[in-house]
Amino acid sequence: MHTTKEIAKFLKENDNFILIPHRSPDGDCLGSVSALLLALRAMGKNAKVKLPTPVTPRLEFIWDESYEKGEFEWEIAVSVDVAATYMMLDVYDEVFKKAKQTVCIDHHGTNEGFADYNLINPTASATGEIIHALIKDMGVEMNPEIAKRLFVAIADDTGGFQYSNTTSHTHKIVASLYEQKIDSDEIMRLLFATHSMEEMNLLKFVTARMQYHFDGKVCTTYVDSEALEKSGAQMHSADAWIGLTRSGQGVEVGLMFKVIGEKETRVSLRSNRYVDVSAVAKKFGGGGHVRASGVTMEEDLETSMNLLLDELEKLV
Repeated sequence: MHTTKEIAKFLKENDNFILIPHRSPDGDCLGSVSALLLALRAMGKNAKVKLPTPVTPRLEFIWDESYEKGEFEWEIAVSVDVAATYMMLDVYDEVFKKAKQTVCIDHHGTNEGFADYNLINPTASATGEIIHALIKDMGVEMNPEIAKRLFVAIADDTGGFQYSNTTSHTHKIVASLYEQKIDSDEIMRLLFATHSMEEMNLLKFVTARMQYHFDGKVCTTYVDSEALEKSGAQMHSADAWIGLTRSGQGVEVGLMFKVIGEKETRVSLRSNRYVDVSAVAKKFGGGGHVRASGVTMEEDLETSMNLLLDELEKLV
């Protein structure tokens, strides 16, 4: 593993970067990758982003199409907030593996380092915290645009500073971002209190399909093609309601199942106090954080649900 100062030195001494977020990027991922992009460009570096999947409407307020453009031959690939190579989809083979040198910047505890240079800090509440320190060591002056994106990154991965991963260090970083006159009220509204009509329609299916297991300690729900067709929503819209699965009184673990195909089910796992869902996800090839993880099961919905429930029964 490498230190922040070592990675900052490497970035300063090189050029022609292509930055890669994970598929379906959340606020931490997109905020972090766009903040790093702006910092590199502020240094006069050639840099652009390669998205595995499009930016969701929820985060368009921190994105610009110009971030994906740049007439230069990229040499160094930098993954940002990517816990495992499969989360880059085809971009891993098409871009990351073909780069002359690779960098991985992440905060997921299940990430063992898959690049030439690895900056991984599981104690950080968000990859945005790591990028904040990196930008400082790069010698780039903070500005409102970078600060806005770092605020989004940290706010999103801490659930608006409510999750247990929020620390005093987190608040110190955020306090410094306020000095850039960011509109935090508007950012928090867009992140946590704004939903499309399609998302609201999808909520009906999410709640109607909730089931409770093991004396109410585990809650499950699912989204499939029927729910999407009738609500008019897209699969990424389900992410807005993942937190609801663990919000019921007495619930320790919440599971959101997304039916992608006959033999592909993506699962988001959330816990409240004592179950390490990253360990559960890792047993099935996934990973993430102690309180928030994910896994893609090469099984149908029923089989995927039964496998995970069998594992969770031992833990709750």
